[in-house]
Parts: sequence; structure tokens; C-alpha cells
Amino acid sequence: SVASNGFHYLDFWGGAGHYSAFDMPESRRRARVREIRALLDSWGLEMSVFTAEQSCLYPINVASSNPYVRQNSVELVQKYIEDTREFGARYFFLQMGYPLFDEDAGEAFRRSVEALSALAEFAGQLGVRMVMEQLQKYESSFCCNRAMLRKFIDAVGSPYLTACVDCVAAAAAGETPEEYYSAFGTISHVHLADGCPTGHLCPGDGENPLAGYLRVFAEHGFDQSVTLEINNHRYFDDPDQAAARAARWLRECSAVE
Repeated sequence: SVASNGFHYLDFWGGAGHYSAFDMPESRRRARVREIRALLDSWGLEMSVFTAEQSCLYPINVASSNPYVRQNSVELVQKYIEDTREFGARYFFLQMGYPLFDEDAGEAFRRSVEALSALAEFAGQLGVRMVMEQLQKYESSFCCNRAMLRKFIDAVGSPYLTACVDCVAAAAAGETPEEYYSAFGTISHVHLADGCPTGHLCPGDGENPLAGYLRVFAEHGFDQSVTLEINNHRYFDDPDQAAARAARWLRECSAVE
């Protein structure tokens, strides 16, 4: 579906059904990665980003107050960083974890930065670059705007960890892509989807000014990949149709050359 709609790059979500650390024994992991890489090659696709599930569906939390969960999470993410290099992906998509709502956010931040710093050092040893985004409050209550994301990235202080802007999460926080450029100077990756303002909808199905967002990125000379983050239950029965409509919207969008 991705290839047939004219796309060349794929943001690969690491989840059950196709690839996840929870799906197979360790002895099978490398072989599965090679199979996926060969499948992409056969369709003329390249992996722009490897987005392994780390916060919403699986018990992975690098900021957890449970030492076992935290250490296990770091070790799993290290495996995913290794996979990123095997996939030939441009970036690994890193998440900062989350505190429980009744936990001390400052202590959770300290734990997260400690884990993220170790992961950035590990990624640097492998030559793997990583990006990280701000989230919505239900995903990670201590990183849901540009100031919080800047605080995390500055605290880690690694050239191997740079900023992604999630346009839906930004809209939910009342923020714009231009404000992210003001905060970071440059953006490494973009998550683009429509919404009201949230919802991760197909372009044209919401109210967010996507063409305006794209013009801002173009004006700043953005030349990295953009993920169409279409992830709403209304498309689950026919995801191919949503991909085709998104491709058509991009072809007709005045902000896209």
C-alpha cells in the first residue's frame, strides 16, 4: 500500500503482528529484521524512522519508579537501537517514558534523563541518530509541549538526540511549528496528521491547517522526512483507502512540490 501510493520512505512502527521484542525469542530477532529489510528492498522502500512501541501498549517505561521495569526497558530499547542500524533507518524514535499521575514528576524526570543519556551514549557508539517528540498528556504527562521537550533534549545534551515536532500534539497544546523552530532552531523529523485538533486523522478529515504547517517547514528549508501519522480507529477497517486519500491530498496540496 505504501509503495503503490507513490511513497518511497516508511516510518516503521514496531508492534505486535509484524515486529516487536515481545513477539519472538532473541534467537529469532536478527533474522526477522533481515526479512523486513529484504521486504522493503523488494518494494523499493527505505525506512526513514524505526518507531518501536515504547509508551502506549507495552510495559516499556524508561522513567519507571520500578527498578526492574526501568532496567528492562532500557535493555529492550538498546535492542531496538541495534535494529535501527540493521534496518538502515535514518532515525530511531525514542520516547522519554512517563510517571504515574500521583508520582513526583521531578524524580521521574531525573530517572528518564539518566536512562535517555545512557541510550544516547549507546546509540552514539553504533552511529545511530535518534529523534524525540512532545506528546499529549495522556501519553506522557511530563512532556506535552515544546518547553518540556527542550528541557529533556538539553538535559541529555547529545548530538545523537534531536527534536521531532508532532503537529497534532502541538495543536492540542495550542502551539505551532513556527514556535518549535524558535525553540530548537532546527527540526529533524515531523509527525503530520489532521485533527480537531487531535485525532490523528487523514489529511482533509479534520480542521488543522496542514498546508500552512508544510509551508512553515518549507520556509525553514526542511529536507528531512515527514511521517503521515494516520492512526484513528475510523480507518482500521480499510487503511489502504486512507493511505490513498493521504497521497492524493499531498499531490494536490499547494505547499508540496
